[in-house]
Amino acid sequence: MAIPNIESRLAPLMSNKRQELIIFPTEKCNFRCTYCYEDYTIGRMSDDTIGGIKAFLDKRAPELNELYLSWFGGEPLVAKDIVRDISAYASALAKANPDLRYVSTMTTNAYYLTPSTLTELTAVGVLRYQITLDGPREMHNRTRLRADGKGTFDRIWENLLAIRDSKEPVSITLRVHHDAENFTQLDPLIEDIRREFIHDTRFSVFFKSLEKLGGPNDANIKTMSSKEKKVALKMLKHKLYGDDFVEPEEELSVCYASQPNSLIIRADGKIGKCTVALNDQRNHIGSLRSDGTLELNSKRLTPWIKGLATLDPATLSCPLSVLGTE
Repeated sequence: MAIPNIESRLAPLMSNKRQELIIFPTEKCNFRCTYCYEDYTIGRMSDDTIGGIKAFLDKRAPELNELYLSWFGGEPLVAKDIVRDISAYASALAKANPDLRYVSTMTTNAYYLTPSTLTELTAVGVLRYQITLDGPREMHNRTRLRADGKGTFDRIWENLLAIRDSKEPVSITLRVHHDAENFTQLDPLIEDIRREFIHDTRFSVFFKSLEKLGGPNDANIKTMSSKEKKVALKMLKHKLYGDDFVEPEEELSVCYASQPNSLIIRADGKIGKCTVALNDQRNHIGSLRSDGTLELNSKRLTPWIKGLATLDPATLSCPLSVLGTE
């Protein structure tokens, strides 16, 4: 597929004046989602790694026009104090460097995203959130379980309604999961979203088909073919937005892992490119030192960003899918 003006569209993502860090403040989680691929073996980020992130930001901030901090896990709000600490530090750096645009996002299960926590995070610049729902209450509570086996829907929904009723300047992406068997059973949730959130411009919806990502429950996931995904996505969007919905023109998809200045920093200080292939040695491209120095393995890093040289859309959208062996 030929993408017009692909070089000009990639240029901002290749700039050394842009830095993205995807930070795991902990890899523990209060949930045990039935399809999760993580093993929760790594706990809270150490003080040395926290100091290393701050030192790295000190070095990079004067050189940057854009700084993106993305919070991941585990569940990042299990270590809310670390999120708040580093976010406050980055926010202060942005104020001290007027040319620096600072954006902070979080992927969270939202169980701990209470009104008071949202206010705390807003104050340090965490303004964008992705929150997952697995369908209506009963469907969701079969797959997105607490570590003690109890359901989670009611608490998440309560927090979402509180965000809707707040004045906080946030944006919320509701990530709605489905698979080959249950995508026709999402109607009650879609109606609830239409009623409660769709008219609030701070909320948007992203329908996502579940994939097999290497977890112990992969065999239980009923995946969809590419054609089936397109059909299901079109149907779900029309149910949400109405028959007048017009699909926007498809744009070039560039995974964060394809971008040279996007790095994940795990709770143990290891540096990677992909939030999925956490136990894949090809994804361990280096380590962060306490003085902010990055020790990178260029042999492992180069394959992740080869799409920038080949301009192949498939490689750019998911470098992991075409990654070679070492």
